[in-house]
Amino acid sequence: MYHRMRIKISGFLLLLFFSCSGAAQVREVTIDIPRPEAKPLQPFQQPRTRENSGGGIAANIRTLCDEGSFSALRKAVALLYQDNINESEFGRVMNAVAVTLLEKVYNDEPGIAPDPPKNHLYSKILNEAARGIYREPPPASEDYLENVLPFLALLDNTAQSRFIAARPDLERARRLNPNGVLAAYFLGFAAERTERWDNALDMYNSALAIAPDCYPAAFGVARIFQNRGKNADAIKLLVDLSKMYPDNIVIKSRLAGAYFRENDWKGAEQVIDAALEKKPQDPALILMRARVLFENGQFVQTQVILDKFAAENPENRDYLLLRARLQNEGFRNRENAANILRPLYRLNPDDFQTALYLTRLLLESDNEAEKAEGGRMLQALMRPLRTGEDIPIAVIMLASEDAARRGDWEEARKYQDRILLERKSPAALVNAFKVEQGLGNRSAALALAQELIQDYPDNEDGRAAYIEALIDSGRHGEALRLIDARIAALGPGAYKSRYYYLRGMLRGEFDAAIADFRASLFENPRNLVTLKAIIGLYHKRGDERHTVYYLRQALAIAPKDPALLQYQKEYEGKM
Repeated sequence: MYHRMRIKISGFLLLLFFSCSGAAQVREVTIDIPRPEAKPLQPFQQPRTRENSGGGIAANIRTLCDEGSFSALRKAVALLYQDNINESEFGRVMNAVAVTLLEKVYNDEPGIAPDPPKNHLYSKILNEAARGIYREPPPASEDYLENVLPFLALLDNTAQSRFIAARPDLERARRLNPNGVLAAYFLGFAAERTERWDNALDMYNSALAIAPDCYPAAFGVARIFQNRGKNADAIKLLVDLSKMYPDNIVIKSRLAGAYFRENDWKGAEQVIDAALEKKPQDPALILMRARVLFENGQFVQTQVILDKFAAENPENRDYLLLRARLQNEGFRNRENAANILRPLYRLNPDDFQTALYLTRLLLESDNEAEKAEGGRMLQALMRPLRTGEDIPIAVIMLASEDAARRGDWEEARKYQDRILLERKSPAALVNAFKVEQGLGNRSAALALAQELIQDYPDNEDGRAAYIEALIDSGRHGEALRLIDARIAALGPGAYKSRYYYLRGMLRGEFDAAIADFRASLFENPRNLVTLKAIIGLYHKRGDERHTVYYLRQALAIAPKDPALLQYQKEYEGKM
């Protein structure tokens, strides 16, 4: 089955934060359509050399704008500044057209264009498009740009009816100018928004055949690959595109987003670092860098970057989502995380990612009222299931995790089976592994861990799951060798803390175990699992001073944890 995506072309950060990740709101639902064979992409090539139109520099500028490729529009802007053409009425209008197209279609930064004359047709179209108004061209119009420029109003739109209504204008534009890439690209964009995947691929490929440097069309192909569960193909496509245009930051950002979908933080880090070398102050790239640090367990470094980011962008939605995750998953401050997201949710309750993560936070609460609120929000997210439609896999995974948290492993497994049937991602396999662990099915858990390590050898959660499966199976020597190798290879952070904890659990001697647990806490002072383990060791040894010392730290993180409360009761006079 496939997952539908409603994509906001300017919001590549959607994939940044969640696997269903990255500014746009996306709900993934399955649709029952046969798997079509995507037509092969034209290989990327350098844009073809253009011949002068023979009508002088003004005619050449018009031809370049009509072509609409990245290089053509860049060339048009350069020509406009020759002989002071940009100061004429024609020059000001065409400069506005070229600059707007570079900004809105290619996410480029060509500079500020002089104000065009307000009474010109193109000026009126651009002005209305900036306000989201589609200026419908006359049916008899034979002006190519008059038929394509209004579509700029729809790039941030979500209403399918608007795209359907615009299609005849774009088809007419395509007939008027078969060499213009904008009509083909916009037709692909409209087809994708109306979920006509085959037609979208045809149009995107047509656009790339006209102008190989129309990289937004390649982004569209990559999105459809991802929509069909072919993220590896999307990565290959974006890697090829990045090699062809190594200085293009937008392409690198999309490639990093594709790596995010695979939890390939190393691949994403390399791409982001290369992009930051060219554009060190780019907010989107800075936020991506923070996400990589966060996923690698480097929480303090993540906070430093986010604090700097907040000085300029305190209300950025994606920043707030990552800040909430850092508070919850990094610093185990669930309450702070919920407080960050509540205003964002009230402002836009239809924001799927915000609703999903806030639901998670509420379900994890110790407060019964909050937990009940989270349960209601989860039921609302699952409501499409009751009307015969499928629901996003991320919601099913949350329902599975909630069942596991309640100890209802059979319910969790019911959800998990469906998740694995639809998407065998690293996160889905890790969750399935935990469910089988909870059910006590060691052989099934080991099989899932082996699948993880085989299919996703660079996924750290998969490595850790495999080591845990070896420990559960009594293969301690093999587990220790793998743990030692990962501790030696990893930098500081939460994963290293986790491996020190696992090694401490395998130690037969008290001092060796304590040394590993302390090393685990050095890497991640808020590792509650390690704190509980070290408390248990000191308690068993009768060392009240050290038991109370670590118990205070643990209670500061989880003041309502039943096991910790039992210790607190026992050491009440010592606290």
